[in-house]
Amino acid sequence: MASAYSSDTIDDIVDINESLKQLSVARAQINSLRKQNESLKKQLNEKDLVTANGPSTFNNPEKLELSIIGTIKTKFKERRGVPRQPGLCPLAQACLTISNSIFTNPNHALEGLSDFSHMWILFHFHKNETTHVHAKVSPPRLNGLRTGVLGTRSPHRPSPIGLSLVQIDKVEGNSVYFSGVDMIDGTPVLDIKPYIPHYDAPASLRSDQHVSLFDNGLHQILLDPLTTDREAPDGEETDTYDAMPLSPLHTRVRVPLWITEPLMQQLTVEFSSRAREFLDTLDTNDIEATIVSILKEDPRSVYVRERYSNQFYTFLIGGYHVSCKFDDNKHTISVYRISFVDNMENVPEQEGAQCLSID
Repeated sequence: MASAYSSDTIDDIVDINESLKQLSVARAQINSLRKQNESLKKQLNEKDLVTANGPSTFNNPEKLELSIIGTIKTKFKERRGVPRQPGLCPLAQACLTISNSIFTNPNHALEGLSDFSHMWILFHFHKNETTHVHAKVSPPRLNGLRTGVLGTRSPHRPSPIGLSLVQIDKVEGNSVYFSGVDMIDGTPVLDIKPYIPHYDAPASLRSDQHVSLFDNGLHQILLDPLTTDREAPDGEETDTYDAMPLSPLHTRVRVPLWITEPLMQQLTVEFSSRAREFLDTLDTNDIEATIVSILKEDPRSVYVRERYSNQFYTFLIGGYHVSCKFDDNKHTISVYRISFVDNMENVPEQEGAQCLSID
C-alpha cells in the first residue's frame, strides 16, 4: 500500500523530530547550567563572602568583596510579611550566630557587647533577585509616586546592603539574641556595632533630651529620643505596624560607663600666636572649631601614645597642614603652625610618619 505521506512531508516530520531533540538537549543544558550556578552560589556562601556590585578585583576600585561574619535565624522564612523597618514588631525575636570561620573563638569577639542595650546590624539582602537597579522607586506610602532610591530605605539598591537598629536581649557564647527584627531567615551579616547615642544620635537631639539613670554603677541608662516615637524615614510602613507601640524596653538605651566616663580625659587645645594669625587671615571660621574638636579627643592611637609620651604631631584638614605638640603630663596640645598644602599627593598616610618623639 502506498504511503499516505509524500517524501517532502516525511522530510518535514524528520526535521521536526530533529528540532525537538535539539530543543530537549538545549533544555537539559540550561538545567545543567542552572544547577552549576546554584552550586557556585552555595560554594560562595560557604566561603563566607559577599560580592557587592560584581566580582572584586584589586584593579577595579568599583568592586568590593566582603566577609560574612554570621547568619541570622528568624521566624520569617520568606520575604512576604517581614516588617519593613526594625522596631515595628518589637516582640519579634531573632538570633545572630557568629561564624567560627572568621574568628577562631567567635565568643571572644562578642565580649563587651552585652554591656550595650542596642546594636546596629549591617546585612546583605541575599534574597533580592532584582537584576536591574532603578534610580527611582515607589515606597507604599507615596501611593504610586516615585522618588530617588537613595532617599529611601528600599532593599532594591545598587549595593544590596541593609542597616537595622535592634535591641540586644542577651549574648550567649557565639550568639546574640535580639528583638526588633526586619530580616528574613538565613540573612548573612556583614558586621555589627553597638549603638551609642552620644555618637549616633544627632546633636540637636542629644543636647537636653537624655535623662540619665545609673544601674549598679556598671551601666548608664539613657532615655533616648531616637528610640521613642520613631517615625519611619522611608514611608513604607502599613497602618498595622503604625498602631503597634514600642515595648518599654525600647525606650531605654544602655551603654557601659567607659562610654560616658572614658578613662582618657579630654585635652586642652591651645594655639600659638603664629597659628592664630594664620586663622585670622582665612575667610572661613570653621577650621579652628574643627581642629579643636579633633585634637581634644586625642587622635593618636594607643600604640603611638604609649610609644611616644610627648611628640610632635601633624595631620591634614582639607587643604591645610596642621602641626602641633602634645604635653601628656599637662594634658594639653599646642597648635604651633597651620599652613596651606601645596601638593596633596605627596603627603604621608601612616600615622607613625607624622609623629616625632621629642624625649
